[in-house]
Amino acid sequence: MFRFPSPALRLRGRMESLPHCGRLCIWLAAWTCILALNGCATYSNSFTKVEHELEKQQYDDALKTIDKQSKDKKDHVLYLLNKGMVLRMKRDFVASNESLEAAKHEMESLYAASVSQNALSFVINDATVSYAGDDYEQVLVHLYMALNYLELGQPYEARVEAQQIDIKLREIEEKIPGSKFTEDALSEYLSGLIYDELGEWSDAMISYRKAYEAYKKYQVNFSVPMPPMLKFDLVRLAKREGLTDELSRYEKEFGIAPAQRNTADGAPEGELVFVLNSGLAPIKRERVIRTFAPPPSTIVSARRRAEYMEQPTPPVMVDIALPYYESRPNRVAGARISVSGRQADTQLMENIDAIARASLNARMPAITARAIARAVAKGAIQESVDRAGQNRDDPAVQLIGSLLVRVATIATERADTRSWLTLPADVQMARLPLPPGTYDVNVELLGNNGQVIETNVFPQVTIRKEHKTYLSQHTMP
Repeated sequence: MFRFPSPALRLRGRMESLPHCGRLCIWLAAWTCILALNGCATYSNSFTKVEHELEKQQYDDALKTIDKQSKDKKDHVLYLLNKGMVLRMKRDFVASNESLEAAKHEMESLYAASVSQNALSFVINDATVSYAGDDYEQVLVHLYMALNYLELGQPYEARVEAQQIDIKLREIEEKIPGSKFTEDALSEYLSGLIYDELGEWSDAMISYRKAYEAYKKYQVNFSVPMPPMLKFDLVRLAKREGLTDELSRYEKEFGIAPAQRNTADGAPEGELVFVLNSGLAPIKRERVIRTFAPPPSTIVSARRRAEYMEQPTPPVMVDIALPYYESRPNRVAGARISVSGRQADTQLMENIDAIARASLNARMPAITARAIARAVAKGAIQESVDRAGQNRDDPAVQLIGSLLVRVATIATERADTRSWLTLPADVQMARLPLPPGTYDVNVELLGNNGQVIETNVFPQVTIRKEHKTYLSQHTMP
């Protein structure tokens, strides 16, 4: 008995009758459609629940949510970074460093992207590549490991991380021309504090000088002025090391009179170093813009290029998706610490919000160029499918192939919105000399108008003779 073939079989037969290039383009379009539709939401959109849990200080819930989002191997570095920071917020510094150490090693192994991943990012989008961390994130992972060690009372381990920061910054300067993040002022200053406590005065002076040079650039690039505490440290160490000319230069530049300098000379018996991690770093969003690109026909084949040169084709308009940073509101402008009648206000040390924006701006020409190249390549695939369909008498195959490619083009045009979202918006520091003993530390969080918006007490903080005790707090938007 004769039976008519099913529509699926008829379509398959028509597909098989297409030229090889036409079949390849249609199957590629179908495959990229599936990939894109499986991960339509951007990475930044997936962070909303974690952010709400952090605002409520529900750290265990936030860790569970982060664990549930850890299935995608290409985002494994971000999973480790966010897990490490939330564990730090929870004050589990040992577990935090275990996670950050794992992230650090994976970042290093991914720093040179594989050829296959680069090819995939060209065909689909940048978010298909395993995330290796932005330049500033690769530095800050060392910084936060050092801070964890310092809160654990392990300055020698912290010094190792500080030394690795210098190595990483040199790599960035060599591999990312034009990057404004070739010096990390806070890391250099923290290194100086570590060497200072260990009695390594010469190394401390070198680090303070580097911090001094870095903060001069920070003032221009990130609107972060040189912290007053660094000025007094430079004056104190210059005097201690007998650097008379340098001492005079600093006193003149900073306007520090000898009387003020003398008050900074007496080494305190102990010191509290309070680190405020304020708010959350900016979040990457996606915007679609329309721009001109070379006509797809000009890249179809070398044989046809001469034809298009004889009949020039004007540039075409294409839609490309690009990332941009959106700052998150931050109610905390600073903090005041009080211990036994003594007070100190925090000073801005690192503006991560501004650093993240500058890093993205430095990479935007390359990101835009890749997006335009993808749009042109996808247009070339569209032309190939359309021409293949025009050579067939069956309009169904032409329609299906053309539709699949158009859907794939739209669905796969996504910006890479991944970033280390549990970083703070900025980092501030206060230092308070104290005699040895055990104290309750009162921390007042201040709003933009200087009003007290929240008060916290850290009980039983021990200050040791000739040692620095580190204490940190994370605040949410």
